[in-house]
Amino acid sequence: MTTDKRHTVVVLEDDFFLAGMLKDRVNAIPGFVCRDHFPNPVQFLKSDTGADIVLLDIVMPEMSGLDAIEPILQKYPETSIIMNTIKDDPETIFEALQKGALGYVDKQSYDVSLEDVLTTVASGGAYMTPKIARKVCISFQTKPSNPRFENLTPRENDVTLAILDGLSYKMIAARFNISIDTVRMNVKNIYRKLNINSKGELFRLSKK
Repeated sequence: MTTDKRHTVVVLEDDFFLAGMLKDRVNAIPGFVCRDHFPNPVQFLKSDTGADIVLLDIVMPEMSGLDAIEPILQKYPETSIIMNTIKDDPETIFEALQKGALGYVDKQSYDVSLEDVLTTVASGGAYMTPKIARKVCISFQTKPSNPRFENLTPRENDVTLAILDGLSYKMIAARFNISIDTVRMNVKNIYRKLNINSKGELFRLSKK
């Protein structure tokens, strides 16, 4: 996407001061460049300004960061989205991850190294600040087993766990070396066997 071999970063943040500060921090990191920041996702989506990585706030005017994840990935499927927000409840975290975010940074983690965040995601990994990772772990640890999952095949169980891990269909396909169509077929079978219709229902069922 870039001609100077640096990873391009766009900041979506309605706090103008914070957006400028993040832009300056990105530009101080070797191998990364931030030329643009936008106060909301609507302006970004109208701008045709692509990016390798998007730092995305959640609470913004016109469109929330959660609602923006899927439209951004539809327009720029190769873009990696990192949530950068004060919202740290498990439901919001899981929703962001299941919609396709590859990173989650809570704004209260002032000591987090932005360079670590960007380089981890740019190199094909995912990043969560320790506070967020702990919330995710606790959420899974307190999740009792549900006998309804016993009806799934081993592959369907693998796909279910991957969805609950927050992986996108593309990432699930890569993890198990299968096509995205095969992932979709498995998801369809999972929903039918569990009598559900969405990822949100799957997350709720997994916690019962």
